[in-house]
Amino acid sequence: MTPDELPAMVSLMVPPVVAAPLKDAKRFRQTMGSFPTPVTVVTALDTAGEPRGLTCSAVCSVSMDPPTMLVCVNRRNGSLRAIRHSGGFVVNLLREGRHKLSDVFASPSPEKFDAADWQPSPGSGLPVLGADVLAYVECDLQAEITAGSHAILVGLVRSCESDMPGEGPLIYYDRTYGRWVPHAPGETSGRS
Repeated sequence: MTPDELPAMVSLMVPPVVAAPLKDAKRFRQTMGSFPTPVTVVTALDTAGEPRGLTCSAVCSVSMDPPTMLVCVNRRNGSLRAIRHSGGFVVNLLREGRHKLSDVFASPSPEKFDAADWQPSPGSGLPVLGADVLAYVECDLQAEITAGSHAILVGLVRSCESDMPGEGPLIYYDRTYGRWVPHAPGETSGRS
């Protein structure tokens, strides 16, 4: 499915620009590093049926009705072509301690899947990273929106799984990997 064939489920209202955008990319990067994010690997299959993927921290749910989520992918990333070709993608939420796998999928290496234990998803056959994930969400590509250097990909959820036992999720904060540490039972957040 090409972007031109995608259903028109997105309407954009662009307000008039009233101020110039921030020119200090370093400050923006530093500020965004203050936002802790889960680490995911977004996967698809290319035109030869080979698995492709990238590390992605820009993911979120969009709607519960219908179940929809989005991912943001650099338009120069080769995995974007695979996602378009597949007509969908899988968002794999990495387990804590899988930072080396995250680094592999963040690299330009063509052999990323050599480091991964993966299997085809039951619905579409797109790659699921098996024991390395706490959860995965399989999506059909519904819309693509260009936003600066990135494509915002909107996916209609086809299937998902989250009852995989094990550690917590891998987290990225302040340009460093970490892990989720829940409050101990009875401990409060300090809010009243």
